[in-house]
Amino acid sequence: MATAFVPSLPQRIRRLSQREYLNVVEDLLGNALAKAAARMIPSEPVVAGFDNQDSMLRVSSLMFGSFAGVAAQLSSKANVAMLAPCGAGQIEGECVQQFAEVFSRRAFGRAPTQAELTSLLATAATGDGYDESIRLIVEQVLQSPGILYATELGPENQATGSSVRLTDNEVANQLSLLVTATRADAALQWAAEDGLLRTPDQLANQADRLMQTPLGQKQLLAFVSGWADMQGVEQSPKSAEVFPTYTPDLAQAMQQEFNQFVQSHVADGTLTTLMTDTSRNVPSTLAPIYGKELTITPDATVLDPTRRRGIFSLPAWLTYHSADQHSGPVERGLFVRRQLFCQDVPGPPQSLAAQISLKPIDPKNKELTTRQKYESHTTTAVCAGCHQQFDPIGFGFEEMDGIGRLRTTENDLPVDSSGTLTGTDVDGPFNGVAELSAKLAKSNLFRQCFVQHFFRFATAREAKDEDAFLLSRIDHEFVQQEVRITSLVKAFVKDPMFVIRRTAL
Repeated sequence: MATAFVPSLPQRIRRLSQREYLNVVEDLLGNALAKAAARMIPSEPVVAGFDNQDSMLRVSSLMFGSFAGVAAQLSSKANVAMLAPCGAGQIEGECVQQFAEVFSRRAFGRAPTQAELTSLLATAATGDGYDESIRLIVEQVLQSPGILYATELGPENQATGSSVRLTDNEVANQLSLLVTATRADAALQWAAEDGLLRTPDQLANQADRLMQTPLGQKQLLAFVSGWADMQGVEQSPKSAEVFPTYTPDLAQAMQQEFNQFVQSHVADGTLTTLMTDTSRNVPSTLAPIYGKELTITPDATVLDPTRRRGIFSLPAWLTYHSADQHSGPVERGLFVRRQLFCQDVPGPPQSLAAQISLKPIDPKNKELTTRQKYESHTTTAVCAGCHQQFDPIGFGFEEMDGIGRLRTTENDLPVDSSGTLTGTDVDGPFNGVAELSAKLAKSNLFRQCFVQHFFRFATAREAKDEDAFLLSRIDHEFVQQEVRITSLVKAFVKDPMFVIRRTAL
């Protein structure tokens, strides 16, 4: 007898991340108050590049206090006349009830339950006048479970079984949180209420619509930035002695170029072009970084494609993935092994880590290149077992210094940027980041790892063994659609598992 199919995604209740919560606040109260809220809520821990991982989204007493503080402060600043006008001739009690229903619906991405509405109105009744009643509703909603959590449970009176389909409102919220990192907008809520989110094509069409919005574009950037492990160039301080030209303005220009490059490829591009294209929107501030590699004409900005190809050749990424005083070949090599091929590389044993910390690389040694200083890792027996897995990859980036400048010498010595890939499906030598990018663009393992990262971003959890079939289906559809990044999103939302959850038997 055949075994009944059980979906891999479990029922759960997930807390919204700080970023998702702030987006909801901005939808409700505007940008200025959302910025005020951002200063009061701690940022989430980043796991594998992403800030939305369910395992980290717990509500401690400290975190709950932060939400309570946000609710109190923002409600006190809310402009009631704009938020909940009650015109002449209207009964204030009716205006309060209407506001409670509409505001909570927008915050929860669904209609409030009768119990929730009764509680909101009871709280409002304690207010001294109309304005205070409205502010009390705002305060309660901003810290309520309905705004803080997203459910993936299905109907309350579900039939017994191993799986359940999410409610239409839950589907709308899952889709919106994935594509725009906020609650379902009015059009998506209407579609849910009209039963228009029940076929793969309906879901894909809504995803298409949402990806074209500013929040949709921002969310695609967030995914690619997380996959590239880029948390912002400004978070990569540099030694003023080693890199005196590195300034906040330079970091800002690097981030601007990075964002523009990513957005130009996720909107209608592919994983292949993300790895092989050259930047075409170079801020003038970066001209000293690119130097002779950059050709500026009245019609175009052209970079040398033999040196600059793909996202990992951008100064922003190279700066972020380097040390404060040198190029950081170990970090760069580890990134490729772990993040781009999804291959586990454990850290050194505690005893060995202590020895390493006592013998750091000397950045002031001007008699060797950075590569020569680190090559002892692959020739010393106690280090070689691990470092041979990633140092030869990181050495291939050595033509780019710690702020992404092309170099042929370091300390008046020739720079060797020859690298080697092993343990992949595109093994072999390469020289420089452009050649590495070309190799990655042809790798099935690299593409499959990219899909795994998207799965993690989309589900807010790490992929497990039971997710293998779902990952395979998504990857197959991704390939069929010429590895278009927007198609990866649609492949996920069109899969039956997007709307089905495994029940807790």
